[in-house]
Amino acid sequence: MIINSKWLKDYTDFQYTPDELGERLTYLGLEADQIANPVKKLNKIVIGLVKGVEDHPDADRLKVCQVFDGNQDRQIICGAPNVQDNIKVPLALPGCELPEGKISEVKLRGLKSEGMIPAEDELGISDDHSGIIILPKDAEVGIDFVQYYEDRFGTSYDIDLTPNRPDCTSHIGVARDITLLTESELNLPEVSFQETGPDINNYTTINIHNPDGCPRYAARIIHNVKIKESPQWLQDRLKSIGLRPINNIVDAANFVLMETGQPLHTFDYDRLKGQEINVRMSEDGEEVVTLDGQKREMDDNILLICDAEEPVAIAGIMGLENSEITDSTTNILLESAYFNPASIRYGSKYLGLQTDASYRFERGIDPENVIYALNRVTELILEIAGGKVCQNLIDNYPKMIVAPEVKVRFERINKIIGEKFDPEWVTKKFKKLGCKILDQSKESITLKSPSWRPDLEREIDYIEEVIRIYGMEKVKSAPKISIQPDYLRNQRYDFNQKVRNKLAAYGYQEVFNNSLFSIEETEYNLFDLEPIKIKNPLSRELAYMRTNLLAGLIDTAANNINRNNKNLRFFEIGYVNDLNFEKDNKADEYQYFSMLLSGNLEPVSWKYNNRRTADIYDLKGDASSLVNYFTEIEPEYAKSNLDTDKYANIIEVILEDDLLGFLCQVKEELLDDKYNIEEQSLFVFEGSLEILYKYFDSETNYTPVSNYPAIERDISILVDTDKLVGSIIEIIENNGGDNLQEVQFYDLYQGKNIEEGKKSLTFNLIFQNPDRTLKDNEIDQQINLIFKNLKKQVNAKLR
Repeated sequence: MIINSKWLKDYTDFQYTPDELGERLTYLGLEADQIANPVKKLNKIVIGLVKGVEDHPDADRLKVCQVFDGNQDRQIICGAPNVQDNIKVPLALPGCELPEGKISEVKLRGLKSEGMIPAEDELGISDDHSGIIILPKDAEVGIDFVQYYEDRFGTSYDIDLTPNRPDCTSHIGVARDITLLTESELNLPEVSFQETGPDINNYTTINIHNPDGCPRYAARIIHNVKIKESPQWLQDRLKSIGLRPINNIVDAANFVLMETGQPLHTFDYDRLKGQEINVRMSEDGEEVVTLDGQKREMDDNILLICDAEEPVAIAGIMGLENSEITDSTTNILLESAYFNPASIRYGSKYLGLQTDASYRFERGIDPENVIYALNRVTELILEIAGGKVCQNLIDNYPKMIVAPEVKVRFERINKIIGEKFDPEWVTKKFKKLGCKILDQSKESITLKSPSWRPDLEREIDYIEEVIRIYGMEKVKSAPKISIQPDYLRNQRYDFNQKVRNKLAAYGYQEVFNNSLFSIEETEYNLFDLEPIKIKNPLSRELAYMRTNLLAGLIDTAANNINRNNKNLRFFEIGYVNDLNFEKDNKADEYQYFSMLLSGNLEPVSWKYNNRRTADIYDLKGDASSLVNYFTEIEPEYAKSNLDTDKYANIIEVILEDDLLGFLCQVKEELLDDKYNIEEQSLFVFEGSLEILYKYFDSETNYTPVSNYPAIERDISILVDTDKLVGSIIEIIENNGGDNLQEVQFYDLYQGKNIEEGKKSLTFNLIFQNPDRTLKDNEIDQQINLIFKNLKKQVNAKLR
C-alpha cells in the first residue's frame, strides 16, 4: 500500500518532516518505508521554456529547439515526437549526471546541442520513453527541477499493513490515524452535484442472487461523458503512488479508490446486455476474459457481476473485456459494492489474481462508505468528463452489516497496559477513532465500533488501540514479574504433552497434517462423523473440515515409503469435526490421537540377522502400553462389525463402557491403487483423546517392591477357534484371587495334533503377596478354580 504525504495533507494538517512522518506511522502500527525520490540525487537540471522548434536540416526525426533556462537561451537537439513551442520542460544542463551517463555539449548532425530535454526513463522516474516530460504551465522557469519535483509530488511511503487494518488502505484512513497524534481534525471532502438526468430506475435494475457474497451493491448512471486525458492534478496524484494514468473515467475511479479505500468499477453502459446487473456465483468450468486479456476458468465458488446474458466482471477482483471503458464510451454505469471478504479471498487465490480492489475487499472494507465513495466519484467524473447523472441511485442492501457494541473498563485498561490513563483522554481518543459513545460512567464506557474498523470487536481490541495511540515505547518496564501458574486450567494441556512425550519415547515421530480435507479423505473416518463443507473453500482438495487423522497419516506414510523411507512410526494429535445441527455453529469438535506402524522393527545391523517386520500386534502392544500408563484400566479388544473399503481386521478398543478407538490394517488394494505401495503393510490406530483423558489418573501412586518372591505358572488350554483371548484373560483374572498380579498371553498354536476347530492358548500367570511368601498349595487351589471356570464358561480343556 503506497501513500503520499502531499495527498495526505488534503485531509489533515501535520508538520512532520518526511522522516518524522514515516517514524510516527510506524509507531502507530503502520510500518512505513520511505520511497526514495527518483530525482533526489540529480543536479544541474532546471525548468526550461521551449521558445522555438524547427526541423533539423540534416535529420528527418530531429528537431532544433531554442530553450530558455531562466538566464539564457540554449540550443537543444531533440528527437521526441511531442516537443513543441511554448511548453515547459526539465532541462539537463552540461555536467548533469543522469543514470545513463553525463550530459555534455555535443554536435548532432553538425549542430551544437547544449544539454538535453529528458524523458521519464532518462531521469529514472519510470520506464516511459514515449516522449519528453512536459510540465504544467504554472511551473516557474529557471528554478531547480529536483526541488520542484519534490514540492509537486511530495514524499511517498510503502506501508506494510497487517490484515486487521483495512481502514488504512486509503489516504483518508491513514490521515484519520495521524489525527490521533495531532490536534488537527479529519477533513473529508464534501460532495455536491446536480442530478440532471432521467430516473435511473428507467435504465437498469440490480439483482443480488447471493446476499451472503454481496450484502450491498449500489450504482449510478452518467450519460454523455467525454473520454479524454485526465487533468494534470489528477495525473500527478496517481503518479505519486506509482499508478499510470489511463483516461479520465478510469483515473477518477482509481483516485477515489486510493482516497477512500472503496473499490469502484466503471462499465460501458451501452455494452451491458439487457441493461441489468445480476450478482451470482460462477458455474463450474465457466470461462471469462479479463481486462488483462487472459482467459480464466472458474469453479462454482467465485462471485460474478453479470448483465442479462453473461458475466461482465469478476466481483471485487477485475472487470472483463466485454464491458470495459473505451475511447468511444459515452454512457457509464458506476459500481460501488461491499463483497464478502472470504468470497473475494477465495476467488483471488483460485485465479491467482490480486488487484488493488481484491487487496481491499478481502480485508473487509467499510460497508457504510459505499454510497459516499459512489457520490464522490460521480462528482469527480462530472467535473472532468462532463455528462448528466441520472436522478436517484440504486442501493440494494439485502443483508445489513451492524457494527458491534463493546463495553470497555478503564481499570482493565490500566491493568493490562501497566499505566494509569485519564478516562477523559481515553474517551477523546476513542472519539477520534470514530467510535460512537453509547454509555459512560466512572468505571467504563460503552462504544459502538466504527464501520471502517471490523477488527474492533472485543474489549481487548480497544485496549490495544489505547497502547497503540499512547505508544508502546512510553510504557515503563515492570520492576518485578511474578507468574503464578494455573495448574487446573492447564491440566488438559499437560496431559496432551504427556501423551506426546510417551509416544515419542516409544519411538514414534509426531507429524502435523492439514485440518482441511477433500470429500474422499473424509471417508477414512471410522467414528462415523458427518463431514462439514466449508462455505468458501480454497480448493476442492481443501473443501471439508477433517473427520479423522488417519487420511493425513497414511498420506504422510506413503510419501515416505515412495521415497524409500520404509520403517515408520508416526503419531498425530489433532482436532476433528462432526456436523451437528443442534449447535449454534452447527458443529462438534473432538480431539483425537492416531498412530501408524510399518516396516521393520529393527535397524540394519550385524546384531539382527533376520529383522522382524511389524504387525498389528506390535501396534496393539504400544496402544495398550499407552493406555496402561495413563489409566488403571486394562483395555478390551473386540472384533468390529464395520465394513469399509479402506481398512481390514478392524478391532474395537474399549475402556469400560466407552469406545476408545479402532485398531486396523490399511487394505492392500487401497495402498496399491491410490498410493502405489506394494509389498508393505500399514497398521493404524485412531482413538479419542477425550475418552483417554476421562479415565486419566492424574495422581501418581507408588507401590513398594515386595520383599517376597513371586511364583510363576504356565497354563495351556484347548478352546474353540471363535473364543477371544481377551474373554479368557478376563476369566483368569476374575478367578485368580488377590495374589494374581499379572496374566500374559504368549503362545497360540493350531495345526498338527490339534483337532480341527480348536486352538491351543498358553498363558503365563504371576502370583505374589507383598507381606509373605506364598505356598504351592495356595497357588494350586487358584489354578484349579481357574480351570474349573474356564471349562464351565468356554468349554476349555487342559493340554
